[in-house]
Amino acid sequence: MKRLYLCGAVAAAMMAVPAQAASPYVSLQDSYLNGRIDQLVVVANLPTMRKPYNVTQVRNHLEQVKERWPALYAEIDRGLQNYETELGITYAEVAVAAADNPDNGKVLPNGRGERLDSNYRVAINAQYRYSDWLVASVGGLALDSAAGQTQAETDSDIIPMGSYLSLGWDSFQMDVGYREHWLSPFSESAMLVSTNARPSFSVGFSNPVAFESLWNLHYDVYVSRLEYTDNIVYGDELESGRPALLGFQLSIEPIEGWTLAASRTMQFGGGSREVDLKSIWDAFWDPVSSDNSDEVDCDGPTNTCEFGNQIASISSRMNFGGEVPFAILMEYAGEDTAGHSNLRLGNLAMSAGLHIPFLPEWAGGPDWSFIYEFNEWQNAWYVHHIYKNGYTNDGIGMGHWGANDRVFGDGVGGRAQVVKLGWQRGAGTRYEFTYRQIENEDYGRIAYSTGRELDVRYFGQAWGHEWGYRLYGGKNVYDEGFFRGELIWQW
Repeated sequence: MKRLYLCGAVAAAMMAVPAQAASPYVSLQDSYLNGRIDQLVVVANLPTMRKPYNVTQVRNHLEQVKERWPALYAEIDRGLQNYETELGITYAEVAVAAADNPDNGKVLPNGRGERLDSNYRVAINAQYRYSDWLVASVGGLALDSAAGQTQAETDSDIIPMGSYLSLGWDSFQMDVGYREHWLSPFSESAMLVSTNARPSFSVGFSNPVAFESLWNLHYDVYVSRLEYTDNIVYGDELESGRPALLGFQLSIEPIEGWTLAASRTMQFGGGSREVDLKSIWDAFWDPVSSDNSDEVDCDGPTNTCEFGNQIASISSRMNFGGEVPFAILMEYAGEDTAGHSNLRLGNLAMSAGLHIPFLPEWAGGPDWSFIYEFNEWQNAWYVHHIYKNGYTNDGIGMGHWGANDRVFGDGVGGRAQVVKLGWQRGAGTRYEFTYRQIENEDYGRIAYSTGRELDVRYFGQAWGHEWGYRLYGGKNVYDEGFFRGELIWQW
């Protein structure tokens, strides 16, 4: 009955809000603009816990910062204009790179499966607004070398990323195609869904603009068909197929500045495992009876009746205003249930973060920003007894980048930390210094070292276009050193 009330309340809110145009999305490859919007989320109380950011909601909140933070307003306003044209290129990038140890095998964090040995990266997105209710985006990403387990090491990879149709209006929008998803308030470390792995074809529904009458409620639900894998257990056999991933998030803002979100992902299907709408519904509301082998009623081998692999989280973002605005982020997640209860999370992951978009004068002044994120997870994260490749797409973890930094398939807990300093030198000119550290527990398949890496990015402008460089190096969890340099052109 409570579910019916919730559906009725959402439907009533949708009917009460005048229909407006479908909204395009800011490309998650546009890291400079996304970083500035991350700052806007804190200082303008933008009630969202997911990415990519939609242009309509960002524009609606941007005016709030025009007087107090005029430089931030100008940067975001300039960036949004590419996404507000009827027809044109929204984002394009060409990068060339070289590494001192290309055989290292290192996977770049949140890099869509790109490896250290990739010598180039080419991306482009263009947009056409056919009408108020239809926006078409065409894009692609070409990598010299991707890290998927199903590809030869020398293969190049072309992903039609950013190619999708958006139909509807700002309270109900359907997106069909290769749209990326990020289900987390954290900007560097998403436990459930991030840009760490390549995106696959998906169909989703969401409201680009929150329902103000329902505590700024946002919903986002989508189903993605993952890439081919040959490691799916069915009975006593290993089968091949393409599993699916259902992603869900519901967020509210019960108090101004405090946003809460409940998120779920469900990896299912593939091979001979039959799936229908009823089994999806039952698994969503009763995961214990669908996924816990000793609770599943099955005529054959138990794993043939198990639905798949589920992860859930509860996230919180608290924005604080004042002379120095800041945000405190928290997330409590589980890879399984505990005590055979649908209301208790098991195999936990705990995350915490602090985001200060403009530092006080004594710490460098408002030209500097600061992000700190901490994550710790237990041993069952990103591995699974049915999907032997684990919680991956094309062999790369779909959640936290730390899944890259261990022996493939090793069920070992770990903890990660990120410290990120930003220095805004002027309009369109910025340095970013990111330190990452990953520590695996000592019961894994091998004795891991502590991985430490420094990632330096420069964003600049020349001849009417954006350019920059990236210096990325450190030591991985196998105690191997690495270094990579990139030159990047954007327009």
